[in-house]
Amino acid sequence: MIRHDTEEPRVASPRTILIGLVIVVVVGIGVVLLLGKAAGYRELLAALQNASGGWLIACLLLEAASCAGYVVCLRAIVAQGGGPALSPRQATRTWLATLGATRIVSPAGAGGMAIFYWLLRKAGLRRRQAVSRVLGFNVLIFSLFGAWAFATSLVILIDEGGAAPLGMVIPWLIIVPVVGVAGLWASQGARGRRVAADVRRGWVRKVLAGAVSGIVVARDAMGQPRPNGPALWGAAAYWVGDVLCLWAALGAVGAEVPLAGVAVAYATAYTAMLLPLPTGGYGALDAASAFTLTVLGIPLAEAVAGVVVWRFFSFWLPTIPALIELAKARDLARTLSGQSEQGPEPAEAGGP
Repeated sequence: MIRHDTEEPRVASPRTILIGLVIVVVVGIGVVLLLGKAAGYRELLAALQNASGGWLIACLLLEAASCAGYVVCLRAIVAQGGGPALSPRQATRTWLATLGATRIVSPAGAGGMAIFYWLLRKAGLRRRQAVSRVLGFNVLIFSLFGAWAFATSLVILIDEGGAAPLGMVIPWLIIVPVVGVAGLWASQGARGRRVAADVRRGWVRKVLAGAVSGIVVARDAMGQPRPNGPALWGAAAYWVGDVLCLWAALGAVGAEVPLAGVAVAYATAYTAMLLPLPTGGYGALDAASAFTLTVLGIPLAEAVAGVVVWRFFSFWLPTIPALIELAKARDLARTLSGQSEQGPEPAEAGGP
């Protein structure tokens, strides 16, 4: 993906962006047509035509809050440990560039992570610092994802499965604690610092060191609320805003479903995004979301209509500015490079 540490990732070439955009559009049309066929085109169009304007405005505001939370979290993680202090505009541009790469290539988000790493290197971070922040950012984001999926599942379990079937919530009650305990043990105190600093030969050691260094960065962000509170609250706002946007989208098309049920269905369907699929899992997530929502008792036509509305705000609205920013990635890199030449020296390489 990246030829050398400070060279532009190949994903950012204009040809790749254009091809990726065409693929996304074709996949998007195909997914909507297939889901529409399964749900019934007449019922789907009726649900979309009768969508409530008030709910649609709520979708826009909630998705804007979600995006803002993501940018706030990104800024805080990058600045952690003496890293570069990105301005809100620079952080937003960085987010959009990484989002653009995720949209058009993105086997499990690899394109976006490559762009993020490259921009952090341009901003003056050393290799290990850039790797730890890229991984730490993702660890923090998905730690919050697992935390609210677990909490929501627990609430549903206590309510005897009223909002969702137990088969949907039990896996979250098992998987999240197991993964959480393993991550906490591996990154604990001196053990975590030692493993994170172990960069001896062998890809297994390097992968383990990178993963643990990311967990250490995320733990620092969660364990020091005064300086790193924005990272934690930004990550929370990102997920809450997006889940509420889906809930509002369902409300817009007349589907009535408990928020807790939507949250668990969202988490269950979102696992499709973690698969090594192109276009950011687009298509897989849409289909998984629609059919997962039907498990809650929502008619398929309303579920598909709600997902179409939600993905319009969460996927399509940010995609065009994201691809534009990706095409301008060189300009952003020059801006960050100029700032790093004048700014304070970043933390030592041994730090996170």
